[in-house]
Amino acid sequence: MKVAETICVLAASAMLLVPGARLAHGQTPAQTPAQTPAQTTPSGAAAINLPRLGDAAADELSPGTERRVGETIMRDLRREQVLLDDVELNDYLNRFGAQLTDTPPAQGFSFEFFLVKDASLNAFAMPGGFIGVHTGLIAASKSESELASVLAHEVGHVTQRHIARMLASQRQTSVLQIAALVLAALAAKSNPQAAIGVASAGAGAQQQLLLSFSRDAEREADRVGLDILRSAGFDANGMVAFFGRLQQASRVYESNAPSYLRSHPLTSERIADMQVRIRQERYRQRADSLEFLLAGTKLKVLADLSVDGLRSARSAMERALKEKTGADERASWYGLALTSVAQRDFASADKALAELRKRLPNGHPFIERVAVDAKLAAGDPKAAAQWAAAGLQKFPQARALAHLQVQALIDSKEHDRAVGFLQEQLVIYRSDPLLWRLLSQAQAGRGRPGEAHRAAAEEYALIGGWLAAIEQLRLAQRGGTLDFYTASQVDARIREMQAQYSIEQQDRKQF
Repeated sequence: MKVAETICVLAASAMLLVPGARLAHGQTPAQTPAQTPAQTTPSGAAAINLPRLGDAAADELSPGTERRVGETIMRDLRREQVLLDDVELNDYLNRFGAQLTDTPPAQGFSFEFFLVKDASLNAFAMPGGFIGVHTGLIAASKSESELASVLAHEVGHVTQRHIARMLASQRQTSVLQIAALVLAALAAKSNPQAAIGVASAGAGAQQQLLLSFSRDAEREADRVGLDILRSAGFDANGMVAFFGRLQQASRVYESNAPSYLRSHPLTSERIADMQVRIRQERYRQRADSLEFLLAGTKLKVLADLSVDGLRSARSAMERALKEKTGADERASWYGLALTSVAQRDFASADKALAELRKRLPNGHPFIERVAVDAKLAAGDPKAAAQWAAAGLQKFPQARALAHLQVQALIDSKEHDRAVGFLQEQLVIYRSDPLLWRLLSQAQAGRGRPGEAHRAAAEEYALIGGWLAAIEQLRLAQRGGTLDFYTASQVDARIREMQAQYSIEQQDRKQF
């Protein structure tokens, strides 16, 4: 696996396409507050006093506007299906990220972390506090402190409002151009020619954006990131270790980096700066959580779902169990259960799950999900629904189990129960597109086409398909099955969506 150079390149995560590089490191947003946290000087950082580069943007680009820009780009990414649609892993990532964003250096900002389907080692931030993490980064991180160090760096860019300053000075660069650059970078792995075509809309702005992040901005993000790591209880040495491994893996790329990338700090300089800052710091040992190990194992399995890929992953899990070489045998048994279900070897899956339950008598939501997946894949939706309900009793916050319970109820033709359960879930997770899609299916199963169209409209709206959403609502109206009160609600929702569509189009022109 090639390792991408994590050079922070500005532009609302405008990840640069560079010959010879997988993906350049996208850069960062500013989030919600007009206030930045107080600057602190870590031990061992005596002689470096960096300016607060983000302050100049406070009066030029409001946090609310920046958030709208980020939401618009996120909807584009969802429509292009470059994000990993796995609620279990995304919820884990946001729980993990919250350990960093709940610290004093990051207070007053709102964040949302999301996963990108890409095996390269990378993470990037966008306007509005949206932080993307490549699946390869989690799978390759050797410790939670290493993963936290990368996310903390991105959070540092957000809190210092670096992206807001860039956006304020690049008003001629539209949201459409910025989104095009992000999509181009994410498309580069699978289809470089397509990536060039996608990026053409933003090519004019690209050069200006690339030169905008300064060496001091990168070092400031590192400094703030170290403060965040300390506050969250992670080992600050994880940042040095991770960037050191990147330096070794990308040395050839660094030596041939285009001149305009040299305006950003090279990995070796940043490592030296961080080493100075943590020189006098005591080593802080932190044990990795089981969830981190399970998430990494799952991502390794998901990386290649081909017949050969699953066979290779299963062999690796079996070898680790036999030779006791895995970091934690529970993760190896979990990986074996995952691959067995994917291979439809349900007997082996049951054996692996039994071994997991011996080692984890209190259970774990990741394990309960595999068990329910196995029942669904085996064609037993009634058992799957029962197992999912039992899992939710123990882990009520496990959205993945809620999704599977609904799917099992629909497969069992229990549409009324599915609708009732979905309505309860949507009170909590109203912005979950999959719940709306499942509600549409359940309502159709009940013979309620009008309500099915209404639910489908909300799913389309969440991914920015405003015109498709409006058309779904009009189909609901034309069906003639809505009562007067519901029809009035649909009329009002159409007006809301039309207004939102107009605002988004205006934002695309203005920013």
